[in-house]
Amino acid sequence: MFIKLKSPLLVKKMSKTPTKELSTTSNETTEEQLPVKQLLKKKQIQLLFPYAERQEAKTLGAKWDANLKMWYYPSVDGSIPEELTKYKAPDVFLEYDDKEYYKNVLTSMKFDKLRKVWMVNTKDFKTFNKL
Repeated sequence: MFIKLKSPLLVKKMSKTPTKELSTTSNETTEEQLPVKQLLKKKQIQLLFPYAERQEAKTLGAKWDANLKMWYYPSVDGSIPEELTKYKAPDVFLEYDDKEYYKNVLTSMKFDKLRKVWMVNTKDFKTFNKL
C-alpha cells in the first residue's frame, strides 16, 4: 500500500512512527471506533408535547428536526429518559372518515407525512385505547 502525502512535515512524522501503529487489521476495534459505530446506529424517537412545555423537553435532551417539523430524542440504544416517556409518540391507525372526531378528542394528534400515519403522545394513546 502506498500513501501519497503532500506535506514534508507529515512524511517526517510518519517515518518516526513504528509500523505496528500504522497497520491495523479489520478485526481489531479500538475505543475510538466504538462511539462512531454507536452514533451511526442512532435512532430518533419522535416526541409530541405542547408548545408551552418545549423548554422542559429541551433541557431533557429533545431536539427539533426542521425538515420533518417534529421533536425527537436522539437515542443510541432505543431508550428514553423517564421524564420524556409521557411525550413519546406511538402510532394510531384511524379511518379517514373518523379523523375529525379524534382530532377533537386527542389534542396531541399529528400526521406524519413521511410515513403517512397519525401519532399521539402517550397520554392521548391511553385515552384512544379506552375509546
